[in-house]
Amino acid sequence: MHIRRIETLCLWSGLVFEQFPTFKKPQSLDTPKTSKTTLNTLRTTLAFVLVSGLICFTSSAIAGNFYFRGGAAHERFEETVFMDTYCPSGTPAALYGCGTGSDGLPYRSKGGFDRFQSIEIGLGLSTLSNIRVEFSLDYQKSAVFNGNTNFLATGSQQSVMAELSTVTTSFVGYLDLPNLSLPGPRKAIPYIGAGFGYSRNRIETTTMTFPVTTTTVPGATETSLTWLMSFGVSMELSTRTKVDLGVRYMDRSRLRTGLGEGVVTWRNGARGPLVLNLARTEAKLRGLSLRLSLLYSL
Repeated sequence: MHIRRIETLCLWSGLVFEQFPTFKKPQSLDTPKTSKTTLNTLRTTLAFVLVSGLICFTSSAIAGNFYFRGGAAHERFEETVFMDTYCPSGTPAALYGCGTGSDGLPYRSKGGFDRFQSIEIGLGLSTLSNIRVEFSLDYQKSAVFNGNTNFLATGSQQSVMAELSTVTTSFVGYLDLPNLSLPGPRKAIPYIGAGFGYSRNRIETTTMTFPVTTTTVPGATETSLTWLMSFGVSMELSTRTKVDLGVRYMDRSRLRTGLGEGVVTWRNGARGPLVLNLARTEAKLRGLSLRLSLLYSL
């Protein structure tokens, strides 16, 4: 029975990892550092595989039980700022360019994503030494970015809107703190945790609205290494079931717009659409979430 559980854990990690085909193509086409970026990606991917394999091969020596996690989270991202990856770029053209905006800061778009919900599933191993290791998969969809640019000559109307979806797979270690158990009829144990993994962040077409024109920027998908920290409390509902309430901070690395065709449209029809060959812009994607889930011992 224990061997079957180990095989299940290994299979789970393999299936999750297959959702992030990092090797298939370079993540950047607009920078001469492509080979270096690809090499770094290969290194981090290899590290992820090695750690996952280590867990699979050594878990048979750890006394404990496997458990399944299923739950949901309510997440809020930090303020998000989009800037050119290289503002002097001429071919392809930088979207913002180099210069100082109306707020005294470099040209950029600044705003935030709406709060949104996500779903989470995971498979973990709980040991007798109060340590848990877990593979998890999170899926978030339809977070809308609303912000503004800071150009000098466009007037007060310069809004920016885009839609985000993200999928994250993580390897997380937790330390339960039974000596700090909370008083009450049920056993409530605090815990702390930290981990790393990969996020696939997808941003759809960005729409920038100015007094006379509308600019659309192509979307793109970016796969990056991510890390997280969490703390919370788990409470026993039965001999095999626990409820977990926690807070998690996750850095999903960067979010990038697409490389290629953008379009400027004059809404009054004064002239035809202007096609632009645009370089990428990027932003950091970090957020804090409140998580509620059930843990079921297998």
